[in-house]
Amino acid sequence: WSSDVCSSDLGIPLSTVFGGPLAGMLLKLDGWHDLQGWQWLFVLEGLPAVILGVVTWRWLSDSPRHVRWLSPEQQAHVAWRVEQEALATRDRHAGSGSLRTALLHPTVWTLSLVLFACQCGSYGLNLWIPQIVKGISGQSDLTVGFISAIPYIGAALAMLYVGARSDRTGERFWHVALPSFIGAAGFAASAYLLSPVPGMIALTVAAMGDLCTRGPFWALPPRFLHGGALAAGIALINTMGSLGGFVGPYAVGWIKESSGGFTGGMLFLSALLVLAGVGTLLLRRAALLRED
Repeated sequence: WSSDVCSSDLGIPLSTVFGGPLAGMLLKLDGWHDLQGWQWLFVLEGLPAVILGVVTWRWLSDSPRHVRWLSPEQQAHVAWRVEQEALATRDRHAGSGSLRTALLHPTVWTLSLVLFACQCGSYGLNLWIPQIVKGISGQSDLTVGFISAIPYIGAALAMLYVGARSDRTGERFWHVALPSFIGAAGFAASAYLLSPVPGMIALTVAAMGDLCTRGPFWALPPRFLHGGALAAGIALINTMGSLGGFVGPYAVGWIKESSGGFTGGMLFLSALLVLAGVGTLLLRRAALLRED
């Protein structure tokens, strides 16, 4: 399951792999039809998301029993697997599956903090990496777009490996904590390695460590919650993660304006990933105590 989530989350690094060079090319449309390059960037990169949103709404089904590309036997098998997983999860946990349980559950808030920290790291890097690469390389916008894709190629491969390994071993907590610590080391190194090759290696390590936490992470909420509490808990965790997508880039930008460089911002993201790793190990301890 972790590897399935990793496969679906591959859109995050792959969007940067292809989006970076594409953005560099779109910026060259500056002045075409009286629009600036950044305006063409927003229009042409935002339009596919709008179209696919409508396609997804019309095409994807809410239940495996209504999926048209599965045979009736496949639909029944998928529905049975979902029901069995729900029963197994319910058997492992005591406690109510209520909304109140989710909102007051300290584990949910710890999970929210972990995802918030990881999202701060990934978005803080994703939105600022073109300027970071520009600063250490001095290349053109198009070349910067290609160079900025390198960390996310590594991240895509790391996500597949870590997700598959987590599924194979059945271990989740260390597969979130260790990559978080590795990503923290990458961010810390990138703060001080300002020459092109070492700097890009550090940024690649940071992206790989941060992003490959996602698959194993989403296997953690069912370890603690079930039923309505699980649904509400995931909603709260996602909300906090989305907040990290705002805080990370904003904080890096604010620190850059205050200090005149990216050193402080990268150290800030490093500290957050250390926090994510520690939070995950605390969750592991809570899970072990529950099992005892």
